[in-house]
Amino acid sequence: MSKRYEHRGRIQAQGNGLEESETWQQSEPLSKEAGLTILEKLKNRLSTKDQKLREKPFQEAERFIEQSHGVDAPLRKSFRNRKTKDVRVDVEVWSGTAFLSIVLIILLLWKFL
Repeated sequence: MSKRYEHRGRIQAQGNGLEESETWQQSEPLSKEAGLTILEKLKNRLSTKDQKLREKPFQEAERFIEQSHGVDAPLRKSFRNRKTKDVRVDVEVWSGTAFLSIVLIILLLWKFL
């Protein structure tokens, strides 16, 4: 029997011939810190040229994650390069909750244990 993951999603970079992504699936909500790590991991996988094309979208996605107080599924948010509209960074929460602060996650886990 496979383990069921209640919290799943993806952060992806698309456009201009590129389609790269990082996914998560876990039993507890994704923390802001983990979301930022996933975003940075995706960014570091891209070439310098692809990073440069998505500089603003990556900054906007980072700000979205940092300022969020947790988001529930379903969520799909795109951050676009305004000069070339198909170049973008997408944040998707497919199920569960993402981008909670570590303190909130600890409190939620403590409450339900």
